[in-house]
Amino acid sequence: MTESLWPYVGSTAIGIIITLIIFWAGIVRVLVTKEEVCEMIRTRSPYLEDRQLILERLQANKDNQVAFAQALQRNSEVMSELKVQIATLGKTLETIEQRIERAM
Repeated sequence: MTESLWPYVGSTAIGIIITLIIFWAGIVRVLVTKEEVCEMIRTRSPYLEDRQLILERLQANKDNQVAFAQALQRNSEVMSELKVQIATLGKTLETIEQRIERAM
C-alpha cells in the first residue's frame, strides 16, 4: 500500500515545487525592496518639486514675518514719539490759550 502512494506523493511534490518556481518567477522576483522604494520616493517622486516649492514659500513667509515684526516695532516707536509730540503740542496749546485769555 505504501508503494502505491509514492507516485502520488512524488507527483504532488513536483507540482508544489513547480508552483513555487512559477510563483517566484512571476511575482517575488519583480518585487522591490524597501530601500528601492525609499530611493524612488526621494529621487523620482512627482511631489519632490512641490516639496521644494513649499519649503521656499515657508522660508519666504519666515522672512516676511521678520520684516513685518521689524516694521511693527518701528511703527510702535513712531507712535510713542507721536504721543509725546501730541502731549507737548497739547501743553503748548493750553499755554497759548491761557496767555490769550490773560491778554483779553
